[in-house]
Amino acid sequence: WYNETGQVLQSAPTPSTAVARTLKYYVAQKFDTECEGPKAEIVVTINPLPAAPAVSATLAYCQNQTGVPELNATATSGATLVWYNGAGQVLPSAPTPSTAMVGTQTYYVSQKFSTGCEGPKAEIVVTINPLPAAPTVSDVTYCQNQTGIPALTATKETIAVLVWYNETGQILPSAPTPSTATVGVQKYYVTQKFSKGCEGDKAEITVTINPLPAAPTVSATLAYCQNQTGVQPLTATKGNNAT
Repeated sequence: WYNETGQVLQSAPTPSTAVARTLKYYVAQKFDTECEGPKAEIVVTINPLPAAPAVSATLAYCQNQTGVPELNATATSGATLVWYNGAGQVLPSAPTPSTAMVGTQTYYVSQKFSTGCEGPKAEIVVTINPLPAAPTVSDVTYCQNQTGIPALTATKETIAVLVWYNETGQILPSAPTPSTATVGVQKYYVTQKFSKGCEGDKAEITVTINPLPAAPTVSATLAYCQNQTGVQPLTATKGNNAT
């Protein structure tokens, strides 16, 4: 056996794969007569490994969020991506994280050249954040044209903020103050949102504006004499269900 410079080696060499390069070795046969034949050349190619692909190392979604895209990574020209789950099993394609459960999911991706050489894995950690519960609310009732009506309220978690909606689902800039100008029912909705952007279910608040009764029927003018006796209490005719 000979190395590339023609030096005789003690035994059959074991090529080092530490550096991507091309190595050449030579081997000849020798008879007992010390006659050595021509050398045969062996070319050993050490192919390079691709780098780990470029990824977004951390991603976050809300529980039950829809429309979550599949994971992605940027591959080097000529390389293909190889995806793995948290247990190291090869996946058939880029995975789409499930948002059904709160917690952390880990995925890995590497690049592989056509030579079959696969590089180191890049880690992607996907966090599924919890949704807040619907806030605690109470329905309210007012009289038509009642004044001093306060803004609606809801009880939230300490770390959450309230998001208010009108009946058509439009976001309101702050807690609404119902109008008492018109008799009827108004509906408002409110949710809680955590700082990570996860918004929970809506709680419904029903605001009922009750009508005012008409003025009762009375004898508008009465006349008595000074010191007259037997004067009867005043009377008025009320509507049904009125006092």
